[in-house]
Amino acid sequence: MDWIKKKVDSRVRPSVVNDNYEDSNRNSVESMTASQLNMAVMEMLHSSGTGNKNCDAICRGNPITESGKRQQLLKMLSIVFIPVSVLLGMTANSFITTVDNYVQSKSIRNSIAYSTDIGKFLRFLQRERDMSALYVSIIGPETKSFLMRRYADTDNALDQLRTWNLQSRGKGSQFETKDRFLTYLNRHRYQLDTTVRTSRDEIQFYTGIIEVFLGWLYDEIKEARSGSIWKTVVAYQEIIVASEYIGRERAYGVIFYAYGGFRNRDEYILFMEAQDIANVTFTSCRRYSEIAFQTYDMEIAQQVELLNIINEMRFEIRSNNSKHLRGSLAKTNSWFENMTLYQDVVRTVQKKIADRLNNMLQEVERRDLTNIAVTSAVFVAIVIICPLILAAVYLLTSEIQKYSIKIAARTNALNKEKRRTNKLLYQMLPKSIAEKLKLNQTVEAEEFQEATIFFSDIVGFTKISSQSSPLQVVDMLNSLYLCFDDRISMYEVYKVETIGDAYMVVSGVPRQNGHRHAAEIGTMALDLLKKIKCLEIPHLPGTKFKLRIGCHSGRVVAGVVGSKMPRYCLFGETVSVASKMESLGKSNKVHISQVTHDILLKVGGFVMEERLEEVTKADPELSNAFKGDSKTYWLKKLAGRRGSGALSEASTGTSEKDDGGKEEDVSGGKGIMTEQ
Repeated sequence: MDWIKKKVDSRVRPSVVNDNYEDSNRNSVESMTASQLNMAVMEMLHSSGTGNKNCDAICRGNPITESGKRQQLLKMLSIVFIPVSVLLGMTANSFITTVDNYVQSKSIRNSIAYSTDIGKFLRFLQRERDMSALYVSIIGPETKSFLMRRYADTDNALDQLRTWNLQSRGKGSQFETKDRFLTYLNRHRYQLDTTVRTSRDEIQFYTGIIEVFLGWLYDEIKEARSGSIWKTVVAYQEIIVASEYIGRERAYGVIFYAYGGFRNRDEYILFMEAQDIANVTFTSCRRYSEIAFQTYDMEIAQQVELLNIINEMRFEIRSNNSKHLRGSLAKTNSWFENMTLYQDVVRTVQKKIADRLNNMLQEVERRDLTNIAVTSAVFVAIVIICPLILAAVYLLTSEIQKYSIKIAARTNALNKEKRRTNKLLYQMLPKSIAEKLKLNQTVEAEEFQEATIFFSDIVGFTKISSQSSPLQVVDMLNSLYLCFDDRISMYEVYKVETIGDAYMVVSGVPRQNGHRHAAEIGTMALDLLKKIKCLEIPHLPGTKFKLRIGCHSGRVVAGVVGSKMPRYCLFGETVSVASKMESLGKSNKVHISQVTHDILLKVGGFVMEERLEEVTKADPELSNAFKGDSKTYWLKKLAGRRGSGALSEASTGTSEKDDGGKEEDVSGGKGIMTEQ
């Protein structure tokens, strides 16, 4: 096309953005201040607009500030420390529980072992009770030797007790130590011949002592937790009680045969009560312990005759037919010996249960010891590993914070470069078109029904270039285009391109603005003429820039051309006519077409002057475009703040007034003022 000038530099001029670009890119991170870095981190941390706000408030933080670092470190350590503390507490609780169970199992074993010695002692004490009751009966003098032997057996059994654990029973000072108890027992023995005592008194005296021992055994032999041995423990408790009440049954039977019958109703009731309780508790023992059931049946099977004799004598005592009986030492000894044998059977069952319980407790102890060892190992491991984990988390968090600072700095630099890139891109392409290309969307060519195109070039550019070096030419164009770029940013226009000294601007593309496109271009053109009056060529002091400006309005087609370096280009007859308006124009004048003149006339607010020379006839392309005779005009100046709102805003920033406040005629020629 004829109107295209010779290309001096075919690249788009990015104006001031390219200055020192590499240096700013290289030093963008280092030059960041603390506040800038802090803001960059906050933007990075809060870049996502979605999420749980409560969680964000807890989990997010600024790792740049000192307080933010401490808070983040505290949160990270808490995440590790809380579960470790819970695990440590659970392990400690398990350890304490296991140790407590072991101590209790050990205590029960010791109690059972002690109960064996107590059982032997109580067996002899029960026999002494029976002989003492017999001694104070009417046939007592004949049993003095029996009683003395029982004294010796009881003292020997008491002497064999390895420990004495009755201090806390609270039953009197006579139970505080073994010696005091023996003294208490001997005092009673000595007073037996000097005081009047009945058989029932003796039974109650010894029963009171035995109950103290039985109460201790009953309280000690128990399990604090539910487990697999509770039935055996209950069975052992029941057989202890049964053994004592069998002994009481034997004692009251001795009274019956010594006197030939019960002397009163209370003695009979006490006998029946002892027998019933013994039977009930022993039956309960056999139900709770299978070994008790089996051992008793096996022992009784070997002494069937013994059980028959005892049952016959029990029936005789329950009958209480004293008219047919007299006190008999032989009958008394027979009852005593047979019930002693029966009580030995019960004690055999008691020993079997004790052995079984001891074995079970040993197994529990072994299991508890294993658990204690494992729990202790886990506890020690946690105590050792926990500080290591906390130290590792501390170091890792510190490294993450350092890395976050680097990431934030690089992110800020990246954002800065992104803004630079976008700024360059928006200078090459319209913003709306650039956004579509960034999203990989197809940009179709678009036809615009109304637009005004502005062309300008430097008068005498070829001569000036021949007299200047290439660097001077570049510096000259750069100073001019910097001024142009600064001024056109005030208007609703888009700079299409610069080719050499040619400067092309359009209004109404790509953003349509109704009929304001001609007014925007006209106001901008007058503003640029005013500004270059004060602008000198850098390497030619005193020489001012001179421009030719041409404008035309009409239909254009706009689209993106190219892929490696895409350009937003305008196509159509309107572009050619606008270029002709510029090339046929004159120095420091705005040459507009008939179409542009008519639009500005409708808008109002501009002073225009008809060009007397006939330029359209001399150019075939213009004649074809205007379909015959057409006039062109000079745009002289703004007539004031009239017309549309957009034009008023534009004229506010571009009204040309001299020092006296009068409007300045750009060309100085005769003009006409047109107003709406």
